[in-house]
Amino acid sequence: MRTSTGIDRNSERTLSREEPYPFGISIDRNPMTTLEAFNDLPDSTDCWLYAASRELNEAEISFLNSLFTAFEKDWSTHGRSVSGAFAVAGNRIVIVAAHVEAGDISGCGIDKSLHFLQEAAASRGFEWSSALNIVHEDSDGALQVVSRGDFKKMAKEGVVTPSTRVVDLSIRSLGELRNPGLLRRASDSWHVSLLPDPLLPVS
Repeated sequence: MRTSTGIDRNSERTLSREEPYPFGISIDRNPMTTLEAFNDLPDSTDCWLYAASRELNEAEISFLNSLFTAFEKDWSTHGRSVSGAFAVAGNRIVIVAAHVEAGDISGCGIDKSLHFLQEAAASRGFEWSSALNIVHEDSDGALQVVSRGDFKKMAKEGVVTPSTRVVDLSIRSLGELRNPGLLRRASDSWHVSLLPDPLLPVS
């Protein structure tokens, strides 16, 4: 099991793998370095993304990491152990991955992780946002969570554009997460359907 946290908030800058990062880890050209927590797991590994209702501080992230470490030791599905990994990206997105050797994780196994996350959030006074909400990167490089309606309104106003980077909360495997990465342009994601058609007048 591995845990990690990190986000590059200066994507215009060229970064090397050896360059130090404020959170104490090295980063590569992928803007979300969090993925290194899952290096030991195959692309077929199940994963789930959750958006916190507010930004988490470093103490809360450390607390979540510690809780998951303890949870993962006893995580099982139909009597088989689950190899899990956990990461917090951009102080807002929690990624949980689960791999079962020669098998799939059951609904009960998934429910165990959901129960763990719900208890962890309740103990620190925040909630998990609806999976129907949109996570996007603002002009300062911070992750924001808004409703689909608000995202559409922001698109009409030009606040978000096809080049705005978003997080796809519907991702369900590490393979999807790794390529092209956690942050992707709205134009390269299903989020493009929420943007106004450039050939039609904006009402």
